[in-house]
Amino acid sequence: MAEKISYIGKWVGDTFGIFVNELRMVVHDNGVMLIFLFAGLVYPVLYNWIYGYGVVDEMPVAVVDNSGGSYSRRYIQEMDATREADIAYSCTSLDEARKLMEEQKVHGIVFFPADFDERLVRGEQAVVSTYADMSTFLYYKNMTVASNKVMLDQLHQIQTERYAAAGYAGEDAVQLTQPVQYDEFLQNNPAISFTMFFVYMALMMILQQVMFYGSSTLAGTVREQGGSISGGFAGHGMGRIVLGRGFAYYLIFVLLGVYGALVVPTLFHLPIHCSWWEMLVLLLFYVADIVFFSFTWSSAITKRETVLVLLLSVTPVAVFLTGFTWPVSSFPYIWKVLSYVFPSTFGCRAYMTLSMTGTLTSIAPEIRIMTIQTAVYFLLACVAARVENKLVKSK
Repeated sequence: MAEKISYIGKWVGDTFGIFVNELRMVVHDNGVMLIFLFAGLVYPVLYNWIYGYGVVDEMPVAVVDNSGGSYSRRYIQEMDATREADIAYSCTSLDEARKLMEEQKVHGIVFFPADFDERLVRGEQAVVSTYADMSTFLYYKNMTVASNKVMLDQLHQIQTERYAAAGYAGEDAVQLTQPVQYDEFLQNNPAISFTMFFVYMALMMILQQVMFYGSSTLAGTVREQGGSISGGFAGHGMGRIVLGRGFAYYLIFVLLGVYGALVVPTLFHLPIHCSWWEMLVLLLFYVADIVFFSFTWSSAITKRETVLVLLLSVTPVAVFLTGFTWPVSSFPYIWKVLSYVFPSTFGCRAYMTLSMTGTLTSIAPEIRIMTIQTAVYFLLACVAARVENKLVKSK
C-alpha cells in the first residue's frame, strides 16, 4: 500500500514538474508568447470589430424600367422602401446600368421588360429580372431579400385586386389570397447578419489554430537545436510527460477560451443563450481535444518556419469542414471523413448550437466525438513522443 502511495506521489510530482517546466518554456519563448497573447487576445476582438454590424443597409441599386406602368412604379417604390436596397439610379438601358455596376456606383440592377405591365393587366405571368454584384455575398443577399419581399407583397396585392374585380371583398378576398396566415421570424438571427454565421465559428477556430501553431513553434525550436520535446524527462514515462505538458497549455487555453467564448461576445452584444457554466463545460472538453491534437501533429514539425506554411494551407480546410461555408449534408464522403480529424469541426458546431439553444443536451453528440478524439490523440501523442525519443537516441 505504501509503495502504491509512493508511486502515485512520484507520478503526481513528475507531472507537476513537467507542467512547471513547460510553462517556463512557453513564457521564455517570445514568438510563442506573441502567438498566444496577440492572436488569442486580439483576434477575437478584431473579428468582432470588423464584422460587428454584419449587414449592409441601403445598398445602391439601378433600375431599368422599360415598362413605365403603375405596377413597375409601385414595385420600384416598395423596393426603395426596404432596408436592404436604395434605388439610386434610373437608367434607360441595361448597358448604362451595367456601366454603373462596373464603376461600383451600384451593386444591383432591376430590369423591367416593356411588356411587364401589359402582361399583368391581361392576367398573364410577368417577368422582372434582377442582377447582383457577386464580389461579396452580402450584395447578393440584399438583392435577393429585397426583391423577394417586394415580389411577395406585389403578388398579394395583385391577387386582391383581381378577386375584388370578380366581386370578392373583405374577409372573402383575404381567405382566397392568404388562406394560411404566417408570421415570419428568423430565430437567433432576424437581421440575417453575417456576424452570426462567421464570428461564432471564428472564435472556436482561433483557439485551435493558436494552440497548434504556438505549440508547434516551440516544438520546432527544440528540434532545430537537435533535441526532442520530451528529451529532458527521460525515464518519467510518456503518459506523465504528455499530461504534464498538456496541463500547461490546458490552463492557458481554458482562460483564453473563457475570454473568447464568453467575455468578447458579451462586449459586442452577441446573443449567448446559455449559462456561463454550460459554456465552461464545452470549453473543458474542447480545449483538452485541441491540446492533444496539437501535440500529435506537431510531432511532424522539425523547423520553426514550417508552421507558417501550415497556417496558409490548413486553416481554409479546417474552416470549410466546420460547415460554415457549405452544408455538411452536401459534403462528399471523403470530406466528411476528413472532418473527423479536426476538433474545430465539432467545437465550432457545438459552440454555435449551445449559443443559440442554451442546453448541453443539444450538443451531446459533439461532446462525445470530442471525448473520443481526446483519448485517441492522447495515445497518439504518447506514441509520437516515444518514437521521437528513440530516434534522437539512435542519432
